[in-house]
Amino acid sequence: MNEFFKNKFPFAYQYFSTLIEQVNKGEKKFPQSLIFEGSDTKSQYLFALELARLLNCQNSGENNCNCMNCKWIRSYSHPAVNNVSEIHFKAEKDSQTVISINQARLIEKSILVSSDYHRFFIFFSSAPYEYGPFELNDFTRLGYSTDIDYSFKPLTYDTFHPATLNALLKSIEEPPGRVTFIFLTKSKEDILQTVVSRSFVFKLNSREEKDSHPEVRELFTNYPNFDCVQALEISEKMLNMIKTSSIELETLLNELIVYLKDLIISNFDNQTFCLKLNRDIKFINQAIKMYNWDVSEKNTLETLMLKLTRGY
Repeated sequence: MNEFFKNKFPFAYQYFSTLIEQVNKGEKKFPQSLIFEGSDTKSQYLFALELARLLNCQNSGENNCNCMNCKWIRSYSHPAVNNVSEIHFKAEKDSQTVISINQARLIEKSILVSSDYHRFFIFFSSAPYEYGPFELNDFTRLGYSTDIDYSFKPLTYDTFHPATLNALLKSIEEPPGRVTFIFLTKSKEDILQTVVSRSFVFKLNSREEKDSHPEVRELFTNYPNFDCVQALEISEKMLNMIKTSSIELETLLNELIVYLKDLIISNFDNQTFCLKLNRDIKFINQAIKMYNWDVSEKNTLETLMLKLTRGY
């Protein structure tokens, strides 16, 4: 994968670089559904295209590869790499204001036809738009065409209704081999929960965004080696951090998730530790739900920290 993404999305770069190597060796399968969260939909889209390119390249995925598949993807003309938006992948006379059920049905029919490619369906919100010369610099840097006349916006319930998502569920759950759906969002909360539960969710935060609160990481420098007393002390420090700064509890917990995901990458060969990290990430997501159910910040943090220490 191009090192451009190492600086832009460091965690995702490491994760997918490793995964694609394993897929190419036949050791793993590529996910059938991905959700990319973040504020930069245009960069999410470019990252999705790079994944499609690497999995369809006729050579070894070199940055400067000039094979037919790489050429097609870089010019947005590959028959197996599809944009799906209010203005893309449309049947005649279909609505131009939402991603419709008709589009879901078209997708269902299209994936029933066999293909030698790894097919991608990239979902985002879009409208006709003319980009200026400096707005697609990242595309130029990676060799992609700047012949783009549409916008990149995150999916929302306004343009991607739950009824359409429900119509896609069967295709997402049981697609043919080598089919991947990618949903570009600002938050997974903007995607139907039944789709989220069937997808791998990645926060495509830049390095700058990830390190916006380094003090969160400092509190966990001894992770996972702290006892219950130390866990409650950390909980109290986190509570004070919320009260004395502009950081919100949910933001703090999401920062912690990013930190644990980084630990997974750096300890990839330690299966036991990675299993603990994945379990603890689930505990943090449960804590976010608790807080959203109006449990107090203090109770949310104390419960979480004790779970991280005890393992239950």
